[in-house]
Amino acid sequence: FHGLIAVAVALDSRGAVRGEPGVVLSGLPVEEDRAEFLAEIRDAAAEAAAEGGRDEARLRETVRLAVRRAATRWTGKKPVVEVSLLQV
Repeated sequence: FHGLIAVAVALDSRGAVRGEPGVVLSGLPVEEDRAEFLAEIRDAAAEAAAEGGRDEARLRETVRLAVRRAATRWTGKKPVVEVSLLQV
């Protein structure tokens, strides 16, 4: 109903973000400004992951909330956000 955003963030052994977060959207009305929307979502995920700490559950929730806030600013909707943390 409100859409879905799946975010994957790669972290190294020290917990630092490696590369750019991957984002997949479903059911969100952002066709015209899709590139800008995705860039903001990626930035929000990377910044939250960098500040999130070492606790995996807390980090996952920090990223989820940051992405959801960014999506709400753009769409006015509160999508479901799924976060995957990848250890590289």
